[in-house]
Amino acid sequence: MPLARTLEQATPVLDPDAPLESDDPRYVDFSDVRGGVAVSRLKKLLQRHGSRDQWEHAVFSSHRGAGKTTELKRLARELSAHCFSIYIEASTALDPVEFSIEDLLLVLAREIEAVFRARGTPLPEPATKAVENYFSELIFIDDTGKSYLGGIDIQAKQQAGIPFFATLMANLTASLKFSSDHRETLRRQLRRYPGALLTHVNSLLKEAGHILREQSSQRLLLLIDNLDRYNPKFIDQLLVASQDVFKSLQCDLILTPPIELILKPQSQSLDLVFRCEHMPTISLRSKDQGYWGFSGNGREKLIEALGKRIDIDRLIPDSEARSLLVAASGGGIREFFRLAQTCTLDAAGDSITSDDVQGTLKRQRSEFRNRIDANNWWPALRAIADSKRMTSDAARQEVVFQRLAFQYNGEIWYDVHPLVADLLLAGAAESPGRSSASAVAPSARKAGRGGSRKERS
Repeated sequence: MPLARTLEQATPVLDPDAPLESDDPRYVDFSDVRGGVAVSRLKKLLQRHGSRDQWEHAVFSSHRGAGKTTELKRLARELSAHCFSIYIEASTALDPVEFSIEDLLLVLAREIEAVFRARGTPLPEPATKAVENYFSELIFIDDTGKSYLGGIDIQAKQQAGIPFFATLMANLTASLKFSSDHRETLRRQLRRYPGALLTHVNSLLKEAGHILREQSSQRLLLLIDNLDRYNPKFIDQLLVASQDVFKSLQCDLILTPPIELILKPQSQSLDLVFRCEHMPTISLRSKDQGYWGFSGNGREKLIEALGKRIDIDRLIPDSEARSLLVAASGGGIREFFRLAQTCTLDAAGDSITSDDVQGTLKRQRSEFRNRIDANNWWPALRAIADSKRMTSDAARQEVVFQRLAFQYNGEIWYDVHPLVADLLLAGAAESPGRSSASAVAPSARKAGRGGSRKERS
């Protein structure tokens, strides 16, 4: 893939919301600068599975934007000799605000059938026919006397070689993506037969597993991603209330709940239900070091990742500008690429200078200030900056969800976003008795100048 050589070319390739596919040559292994071994443990867990009827159900968490999706796809590729993976993006396949366990089971049924049909090994007709027959029992009649299932005309005809099962599942899952009377009707119909839908989904999973064992000795692995984009309270209710459903699925499973549910379970600790693995943020510095300093290889790794997308010597020739971008990200991959992309839009010339970066950071600080003011997050952020720890305080959990603070590995410590540290310091300077923030980040006094030369080296 050619490197971007102009700022116009660089803007789209620096898209912070585009995770890399498993074989993308731009991938950089950050495991040594995260300090964690979550991905490695998951890999070993799935490689060393027990009997064919023993399934691994795990959750994989991180801060949003930490690179979790890229790592999941990479994990699936590295496990290909052991597992056949089906990747499901929850926020796209389901309602982006809320969904029920029945909604999710229908999506699983649709994806399993579609994927195996596409690979040339369709599920046996008796298994899919049994599901069709199950849904025929859920028919209701509307006021005109027409037969419907949750708003879906059950007399829908088979389309151009597509099995009726596929048409039915596509229509049903489409009707569940957005709030409507039809959706609630369908859910009520499904709940009339508790456990029946799970039984039929497991039947499809068993058939899929049998095909894999016969052809390649693989196991089926479902990756359900982007659950961390939902409200933590909703996901907590889903995972805990439906834990028996998840534990009953006849396949290996990895879910991605919000990090808050790992740090502070709301109703039940998830590690009582799932194997829990957490991937920390990339570490750029030590806990006692200033916000704009560096230690270890985190800076070099992020610049390496940037250099796999753009001609960095041409577009960011200033070493100080590069260091500013890295330090200001706090180690968050999404934050790093978002700042770099914004700089391509803010740059006054044909390349990005330190002044361009400073201008971008100034505007980002203003955006942070407005968000923090509107939600009164200052006390929680000051507390994290002072203590470098997480507590049961709901506000501290929220600022982590909002990516205004990060968790780092080693002895496990927390700290605020470097640009937030600048704001805390400025606030302390205006009101010295208000907090001890001025003692939290002494190097942040140089934030507008990228830190001292010693820290940037």
